[in-house]
Amino acid sequence: MKNYYILFLFLGILSCREEIFLELDQADEKLVVEGHIEPGFPPYLILSKNQGYFDALDSNTFSNIFVSEADVVVYKVENNIEIDSLNLSINQDILDIFGLPIFTNFLEFNPSFSEEGFRYNLKINWNNKIITSTTTIPHSTPLESIFIKDTIINVDKPWKSEISAIYTDPDTIGNNILIRSKRLETYINIDSNSNTPNFINQPDQRMLLVDCGPDVLINGSSFETFFPRPKPEGGFPNEKYNTFRYKKFNEGTDSVFVKEDIVLIKFCQVDNASMKFWRGVVRNATSGGNPFAEPANLTTNIIGGLGVWSGYGTKYYKVPIIKDTIIYEEYIPEILDIF
Repeated sequence: MKNYYILFLFLGILSCREEIFLELDQADEKLVVEGHIEPGFPPYLILSKNQGYFDALDSNTFSNIFVSEADVVVYKVENNIEIDSLNLSINQDILDIFGLPIFTNFLEFNPSFSEEGFRYNLKINWNNKIITSTTTIPHSTPLESIFIKDTIINVDKPWKSEISAIYTDPDTIGNNILIRSKRLETYINIDSNSNTPNFINQPDQRMLLVDCGPDVLINGSSFETFFPRPKPEGGFPNEKYNTFRYKKFNEGTDSVFVKEDIVLIKFCQVDNASMKFWRGVVRNATSGGNPFAEPANLTTNIIGGLGVWSGYGTKYYKVPIIKDTIIYEEYIPEILDIF
């Protein structure tokens, strides 16, 4: 009899449940800007539309989120006077290479347009809305040297190495450092199931963010630092680079030579607004999905939209991952290297 009472009680509880339907406000459609400008190269932008947190994701999301129809102008400013301008549009060659609609202008660009120490205003006309922003290209600061070191973590993989550097920070407060990197060459075995390895070059498609932050704790000091390899999928950048090595196969009776990684380091100074945005990106990316991590909304310097318009005072270094190598010279990148 007790079992019947329990059953009736359970059914009674179920019958008292009330379904709750939440009517969530639709997110206002806004333009999301990822804009970059650095000395000697044309500015470039990737434009997209924001998505609601609970919006459905399907096969059309990726193709529909990017914006290719907008009027984009960048103005060079000196003493609060706009002294030059450059219209940007979708570049088909870049679209074919990266698969993204990137606004830039190679044909009309003069290298003197993008210079350190100048301010650059951005104006976008999209869907009858005006979106604006401003940034500066700070004066760049060089690394004293870059060198390759053994890693103490992967002792069973002696070809794994780290990129380290010596840097002396200027003795003025307000220097904000941003580092990006990408592998120009890295060799992957595409026939892992075969008896004979087949290593081919599979470089990183884009510059990846390593870190960004102010010089509050390091102001005016000289110190050793290191640049871990970032992951293409994001997350904490803790990967290593590969020196050249011999890969054994056929039960160790044969071997094939595998070349070392070649890495491009982009060492930048950014203004305060850009630093706050990219620092937020770093914090969100390195939280690792931790539910107890401090929530952080990204700050933006875009008026009428979201995202960032960043100027970079840049120094580039091309780094072959060869142990005991020391590099002092800067590298002059090609146009496709900067993306």
